[in-house]
Formats: sequence, C-alpha cells, structure tokens
Amino acid sequence: MLYISLLMLFSQTSLSVEECYKKGEYSKALEGYKEYLDRGIVNPELYLNIGNCYYRMGNFGESLLYYRRAWFLSPGNKNIINNISLFSKEQLNPNPFISFFSKMVERISLRVFSYFLIISFSLLILCVSIRLIQTVKLINFPTNPLLFLSGLFFLFSLIGFSIWYTRVKSKWVVTTETTIAYSGPDEQFKELMRVDEAEEGSLIRKDGGWWLVHFYSGAGGWIDSTTASLVIPK
Repeated sequence: MLYISLLMLFSQTSLSVEECYKKGEYSKALEGYKEYLDRGIVNPELYLNIGNCYYRMGNFGESLLYYRRAWFLSPGNKNIINNISLFSKEQLNPNPFISFFSKMVERISLRVFSYFLIISFSLLILCVSIRLIQTVKLINFPTNPLLFLSGLFFLFSLIGFSIWYTRVKSKWVVTTETTIAYSGPDEQFKELMRVDEAEEGSLIRKDGGWWLVHFYSGAGGWIDSTTASLVIPK
C-alpha cells in the first residue's frame, strides 16, 4: 500500500513538472527535475530535461554540462547528440581512420566497453588455454583464427575503454558567462585568452583552486576551477 502511494505521488510530481515546462515555467520545472536527482534518480532522460531547462533559461554552460552527462550514459541517443551539436566545438582528426574509430567509439558507452573488455579477455584466455593444451594433446580445433579475432576484439575493447575512462575523468565545461585562461595557476600570470561560456575540453592537472586545461581548439591554459565543472563530478 505504501509503495502504491509513493508511486502515485511520484507520478503526480512528474506530471506537474512536465506541465511547468510546457507553460514556460522553466525555473519551477528545473527545481522539480533536481528533486529527482536528490532522490538518487539518475538517467539520460532526466539529465536531458535539466539541460533543456537551462537552455531555455539562457544558461548555456549548465545546459551543455547536463547534455554531456546525458551523453555519457547514452552516447547513441540522437536527441542528446543533436542538442550537443548546438554547442560542440570538437574538431575532427585529419586522419580518416582515427576520425572513423573515434566516431564509432562515441556510439558505445563506458559500461558496454567494460563488458566488452571482460568478455574479450575471457575469450583470449580460453583460446590461449586451448592452444597450450594442443601442445600436449592432439586436438583438432582451429585456434589460430579464433586467437586472432579474440585478440582484435580485446584490443578494440581496451582502446575504447581507455578513451572513455580518460573522458570520464577529465572532461569539463565552462559554466560561467566568461573566464580567463592564464599562463600559470594565478591571476598574476599572463592572460592568454578569454574563454566563453559552454567552452569545453580536458583537464590536465590541478593546482589548488586552478585547473590546467586543454581546449578542443588546441590551445591551453590555467582557469579558475570555480568557473567550470567536471562532467562527471568526483
């Protein structure tokens, strides 16, 4: 009975949040969606809705931040990809093979690559074990092609997992209207460039309240950590 009551309450809350969004009351809808996060509810649709609220409110940095959080959970979702494309400044690699491989990896989530890694490693160990047994007993089993294929599968899974793990640990988005990149971790250093809201890139290292970051444009510098947020907070 208690479960049914809670379910009805959740449904009513969800309905009111959607109604607020449709009426253009985006701040109220945002509060409702954030309540779900406080309850421990995390899914790509919720992050997408939060990103949409921020976008409608003109807070583009926070909007891209939550679009990216949704993308990490569901990289193949077309709605999420289309919304990110409104901001994306990521440049394609001039090498067509690397560019193709990168695009393929982006369609698969970190969780799936984790499963691939476990499965491919298990297959590789199995093929090696059979190959070792064949040196003692004559077993008519085609291990060479299976060993080659499982090795390729393992290599693909390992590279994909490494790429995603690096992104999860280092990807950030500027959430303030503007910030400044310096040549060192302090405002006394030389000012290199102004960084606009919704700019993104990778975190190289930290020094106190400063981050050494790399931008997709190829530039880099130190920014105040309070002006940006990691996509996956530590």
